[in-house]
Amino acid sequence: MRQRCLALLFALATVATLIGAPTAAATDAPIGRIGDTLRVVNEKQGIVADVTVVSVQPSEVPPGFGYPPRPPRHEVWKALVIIQVVQAPHPFSLARSFIFNGVNLVGDAYQPRNSDAGDALQYALLNAPAGSTVNGYVFWDCYRELVSNVVLTDKQSGFHLAQWNL
Repeated sequence: MRQRCLALLFALATVATLIGAPTAAATDAPIGRIGDTLRVVNEKQGIVADVTVVSVQPSEVPPGFGYPPRPPRHEVWKALVIIQVVQAPHPFSLARSFIFNGVNLVGDAYQPRNSDAGDALQYALLNAPAGSTVNGYVFWDCYRELVSNVVLTDKQSGFHLAQWNL
């Protein structure tokens, strides 16, 4: 009797787990090539913007980059990004939401590094109200392979918002 009750309990737990599990949902994120303007919609943050990654190129170490580039490559790369804000709840919303990662063919994702460069995108995004166009550079410490994709993600949720292939 005890074994039957235990078996029934496990069976009910398994069925409840399978029925109650939410289905995985993938959102459609636009994918383009360097130079393409992609419409980025972040419904959770209420942001709509037309984003263009114009170029990805090697760079000198910008001022305020912190520690020097790491071995073995010792290289800093930058991407020129142009953003035309269509809708944003606040002028600083894009700075809170957008992060541009440089991803290589091996799957390493380089996080953008802060810098004191006057043309850094991080400062332009602090005042980007709806209807404005801002541009600037995103800097990465490419210590392994070179960047092959630029991926725009939401800082808070990690959702993939857009991708540009080189």
